[in-house]
Amino acid sequence: MTRSLRHIPRNAALLVVLLVLIILSPSASADRAVWVLELLFDLVLLAGVYSVGAGRHRWSFLTLTVVTLAVRWGQHLYGIPSLDVGALLITAVWLLYAVWIIIAHLFQRRDVTVDTILGAVVTYLLVAVAFTMIFQVIEIWHPGSFLGLPEHALDKQPDLASSMMYFSLVCITTMGYGDIVPISSLARPLAVLEGVFGQLYLAVMIARLVGLHIARGHSRED
Repeated sequence: MTRSLRHIPRNAALLVVLLVLIILSPSASADRAVWVLELLFDLVLLAGVYSVGAGRHRWSFLTLTVVTLAVRWGQHLYGIPSLDVGALLITAVWLLYAVWIIIAHLFQRRDVTVDTILGAVVTYLLVAVAFTMIFQVIEIWHPGSFLGLPEHALDKQPDLASSMMYFSLVCITTMGYGDIVPISSLARPLAVLEGVFGQLYLAVMIARLVGLHIARGHSRED
């Protein structure tokens, strides 16, 4: 059993949970769905710890994960308004820290494996989720920063979260449907920044993976 688990790519579990979270986020309006999505996000945090593995960031990342879980559950259980923004911000910090660790690991690799490819995909999705949190904070701090949100979205956090998740994915993929539009002086540049990152990341990461694969093939031939 242990041997078979070792052959499973570290980033596989994180990728699966992220995809399930993204797919189910539009159904977060019901009370039960909110708890299901929170449990899924908790799995994202735990899968992130497993994905990072035993490195020099292990204990700092584990500590941040525990604090993030505590703040998120404190928000759900006690409903303290100040914890709403706090939970979003610390979750965004966790996501960006995970992205930094995984990208650093990817650029240290000298070969292309299944886990390397999954790590590249996971990083892309983690950035989209991080911007989701940031966009929610902007809308909470400055209501009306986005046009096209559901009515009373601020009163129903699940609706705001699912809308911002959708908007973030549209931005990072540069599909630009236009049904949700950033209009504030802070929301606009961040939406553009996410789109620019999405394009540059794909170009740089694909070029690196292809280059490593070609270099590996030449070394085998030699």
